[in-house]
Amino acid sequence: MNNAQDGRWYRRISGRRWFAIGGVLALVVPTIVSVARNHWSSEEGTQGPIILATGIWLLWRLRTILYREAAPLKNAAWPILLLPLVMSYVFARIYQVLPLETLAVYLLGVLTAVIYLGPRLVRRFWFPFLYLGFLIVPPVILTADLTQPIKLWISAMSVNFLHFLGYPVALSGATIQIGQYELLVRQACAGLGSLLTLCAVGLFYVHLRSNAGVRFGAALLLAIVPIAVLANLVRVLIIILLTWYFGAEVGQGVAHEMAGIIMFCVAMLCMFAADGVFGALQRKASQPR
Repeated sequence: MNNAQDGRWYRRISGRRWFAIGGVLALVVPTIVSVARNHWSSEEGTQGPIILATGIWLLWRLRTILYREAAPLKNAAWPILLLPLVMSYVFARIYQVLPLETLAVYLLGVLTAVIYLGPRLVRRFWFPFLYLGFLIVPPVILTADLTQPIKLWISAMSVNFLHFLGYPVALSGATIQIGQYELLVRQACAGLGSLLTLCAVGLFYVHLRSNAGVRFGAALLLAIVPIAVLANLVRVLIIILLTWYFGAEVGQGVAHEMAGIIMFCVAMLCMFAADGVFGALQRKASQPR
């Protein structure tokens, strides 16, 4: 009987809530389409569909609890806070400022959840709302400033390593020359995209681990930064070697995309290894002496 009632939970949603859901979707869907066309199709935003799908799944699995324990705010002044966010959304939509548009839509969604579900319920199930924040498109200026030092470091380490192995490599800024080929280490290879992806995946992984403590989760998340940099270093090395042995067409073609997949696999293996090490240290520390 409970399962049947849970299956019909949506039939008991009031018309006002359906109106609010429809209003949010009217803003979210066009933004998702714009993000898919302009950001997810690039190397910097390939993690977007994964985050969106898993974020929706997190909220969907809580749907019955969210409906049953919802405590909408009674103060009629709360919806007034939506007005500046809607104005920001309209401005960003007209002038095609995607970072501001995604930020406005995200805050509108969170504020709508607070109004219709209640702040207590949003605080209790805070993770899905925080997790969906990774869908916000970072500004290009910010990503350029953050990735420049990483990009230069990865370029230098790649050249030093290959020079140690005897390859004819040279470096000028972020441009790597090997033989007659020149390769530019772009922002996509500098770690920000993979860092955001791994942060999201790491948060998701820690959240699903019900036995993960605060220290364990924090240690695993801190390990994501060097793991992302290491994985991108491996990616750059693979692309350089593919270009050297098979030419620029192979190195910058399908093999370039395959190197990205290998990078992600390396990063995930390193994260699982870090999980195992931290877990062993945690068990050892908990044993009585």
